[in-house]
Amino acid sequence: MIEQPPSSAGSPSETHSRARGPYLKWIAAPLLLLAASGAASAQTETGSSDSSTGPRRGVVGAPFVKYAPETGLAGGVVALYYFHLTSDSADGSADRPSSISGGATYTQKKQISTGIDYDFYFASGVYHLSGGFDYKKIPFDFYGVGNRNPTDPVDSYTPLWRGGDAEFTRNFLRTSLGEGLNAGIGMEFRWDDILSSLQGKVLQSGTVAGSKGGLSAGMGMVLNLDTRDNIYSTHEGEFCDFKATFYGRAIGGSFNFNRYTLDLRKFIPLSDTHTIAFQTLEVLVKGVEPFYTMAELGGDSNLRGYFQGRQRNIDMSVLQAEYRLPLLWRFGLALFADAGEVAGALDAFRFSGIHYSAGAGIRFVVIPEEHLGVRLDYGIGSDSSELYFSILEAF
Repeated sequence: MIEQPPSSAGSPSETHSRARGPYLKWIAAPLLLLAASGAASAQTETGSSDSSTGPRRGVVGAPFVKYAPETGLAGGVVALYYFHLTSDSADGSADRPSSISGGATYTQKKQISTGIDYDFYFASGVYHLSGGFDYKKIPFDFYGVGNRNPTDPVDSYTPLWRGGDAEFTRNFLRTSLGEGLNAGIGMEFRWDDILSSLQGKVLQSGTVAGSKGGLSAGMGMVLNLDTRDNIYSTHEGEFCDFKATFYGRAIGGSFNFNRYTLDLRKFIPLSDTHTIAFQTLEVLVKGVEPFYTMAELGGDSNLRGYFQGRQRNIDMSVLQAEYRLPLLWRFGLALFADAGEVAGALDAFRFSGIHYSAGAGIRFVVIPEEHLGVRLDYGIGSDSSELYFSILEAF
């Protein structure tokens, strides 16, 4: 799972959709153009969109530089390479693109964050394999577990996170758009060591699950219905995804809990170029889950405008809406509004506990043939605001 470069706050997040890819946080806008120009030249070098001259493929990526007191000067790179393994038609238009995305960050204080995501479509989309690998040693601020956490962190810690996950599905029913009905299995193995935390603070007290680290080992089932016309920037269709993952000591883990995730998306075309998009994301956990794998509000893919990890708990409910429209040439505009809440149990959700955010973003289509682009979003929450530079849409 490719995530944000080191930040003064935030924590590893659950990746609910492999399509979202890597992103950068608080990056200067000129890198948007750098990524676009780099991708365009890469496509020219690696192949053509005409299947008669070879498979369609290309690269989108950019370097970045940032500074934070916890990390000092930090730099790195993120990139996504897309390609087609098979083709359903002469021009390859029915074949969904596979991709490999990766990122690496190194800081002045010798902290490191690396990761690779993969997304492969085999046999004309009958089989789909996706997953990722991570190695991170980056400091994070901890705001506590709950839906109304303070604006200042209650602790600060440095974890060493090593792990990987994989998901394999088979298509059982084709639809006129998208993949259709798919089912399969998934697994995750993640080892976390808490290398350091603040003396006398909450994590050293041992009262928070996962404060001493451990292995999160889980296996489960995946069921989804995908009728999207494009996985990178959807104009029409639906995506319904259900996952049930069971973590336990029986397969070598340090924690016993079950996670159920429901991701529902609807894309309504208003014209050939205007789209209204909706997403609801629900997470339910039964058992004792470590704090660093809990569902979180904020970040570039849900409730944009909030610091990722400030609100976290075992259960989460998020609703997002986005209006996407063209501006000029390859540039587009997106207006979004989000609402979400985390809780420790289903009966703990309250209307008064909902967090809201809204904002706007610029889109630039790098590879028109694939509808693959980059975005720059600015979100405003009730007491915070955030800027995100990202590859691919939020959902």
